[in-house]
Amino acid sequence: KNGPTESREGTEPMSTAPAEASSELIFRSLPKMIFLWPTAIICIAMGLASQFVPSYEQVWGGIFMVVLGVNLMVLTFDFPRSTSLTLATVVIATVLGLILLNQYFGIVEPLRKFFSSLDISASPDFYYVLFGVMMIMFGGMYFITRFDYWELGSNELVHHRGMLGDVERYSTAGLKLNSELSDVFEYLLWGAGRIVMTPAGSARPIVLDNVPNIHRVTTAADDIL
Repeated sequence: KNGPTESREGTEPMSTAPAEASSELIFRSLPKMIFLWPTAIICIAMGLASQFVPSYEQVWGGIFMVVLGVNLMVLTFDFPRSTSLTLATVVIATVLGLILLNQYFGIVEPLRKFFSSLDISASPDFYYVLFGVMMIMFGGMYFITRFDYWELGSNELVHHRGMLGDVERYSTAGLKLNSELSDVFEYLLWGAGRIVMTPAGSARPIVLDNVPNIHRVTTAADDIL
């Protein structure tokens, strides 16, 4: 006796094809102030330290000044190679080490007296207010860059700018897109780098500095183009 038979009519195997990758890429060039986030963090940290452990306010002030100084150095100078990063780190560590040794052992007494006479300290309110000002600047920077960005598609490159929605369009046919790690510190702080785009027939390349997550952007651009 034959058993019951199951009808397969109208039952097709489920598709296992991967979802289609995104065909658009949005990226932005940010102001250099984005690299001041370590100073913002040290502001709130030193503010809390000064409030709850005020007896070490000169120590907290010294730490703040060191972080601020290094952060400003990153904004002022370019460090295009890892060797320059190593050299800068060695120089900073050596100078700070020599100052500390001199403070403890009095090798150069006038220099020890000079640093001992310094009163590098601030109230918690100073750190909190500076942190608040920086947060306002970061918020303004975020808002402005929402209206100035680039969009790369498979057929065209579009520059959106301004609150009124002005656009510039370039064809991606023959578009050359290269990335550069122009500063090692900036890459370490935000994964940032430079993008150089040359549309076909354009006399001058389009250069975008401080593009965050540069490797992700270039990988996605390669997939689109």
